[in-house]
Amino acid sequence: MDVPSGENAGLSSITLHSPPSPAPPSPAPAPPARPPAPLPPGPDAGPGVAVRAQPSPGYVGGRVVVTYTVRNGKNALATGLRLRLGLPAGIPVATLPAGCAGGVCALPDLAQGASSVLRVVLAPDRALRTNVTGTLTTTGTDADRGDNVSRIPLRILQPRIVSVPEVGKPGFVTSVRGKDFPPGVPVELTWKPGITATAPPARPIGDGSFIAQLLILVKDRTGPRTITASGPGFSPVTTDFLVVGGTITPPDEVGRR
Repeated sequence: MDVPSGENAGLSSITLHSPPSPAPPSPAPAPPARPPAPLPPGPDAGPGVAVRAQPSPGYVGGRVVVTYTVRNGKNALATGLRLRLGLPAGIPVATLPAGCAGGVCALPDLAQGASSVLRVVLAPDRALRTNVTGTLTTTGTDADRGDNVSRIPLRILQPRIVSVPEVGKPGFVTSVRGKDFPPGVPVELTWKPGITATAPPARPIGDGSFIAQLLILVKDRTGPRTITASGPGFSPVTTDFLVVGGTITPPDEVGRR
């Protein structure tokens, strides 16, 4: 049926809306990053010390060189090194290395396989038996502290001579016997007052002893005199001798041939 146009005037339009779409879910938070695994510890350094003395034994009036060798291992840098010198209290020191004070020496850092050498010169003035030591410390790592102390014995000998016999007349040959001399060094024998006949130097054998002869010249003066033995590596040493007139026969006389 036809609806009069006037009857449509009271109708209103209706707009339909779709429900809103739900928001997408938030992404799950990422798990925290795992810290990197710690690096394995590096290798330790390996510093150690060794000491030696030359010559050994030493001799009164000579020199003894004490050598300290500090050597590092092959694994790492050695740092903060100090060396304490254990020198004998009874032996004068002629020279000390630079960087040493109060018996302690500061050493440079040592790379892998490197070494440092220090030398001390002793001037012994009396016979004795003693020890020489070295003690190494470090503020760094050290794989083996068992080689941080080194110790060696040191003996100082006093050379000496005697004449056998101690009395002779002009033309007599006396025997001069030495003990505790440096082996192989030339030992010159002279006496004063008086004339020393030309002769080759004595040479001590391996145990430091020698036997040599001194001739009293026929027209040489009589009276007391001093025999002196001198040479490299020791202080001169002396013994007494007496030249007597020809009417006195020395004991165990050895006539000149």
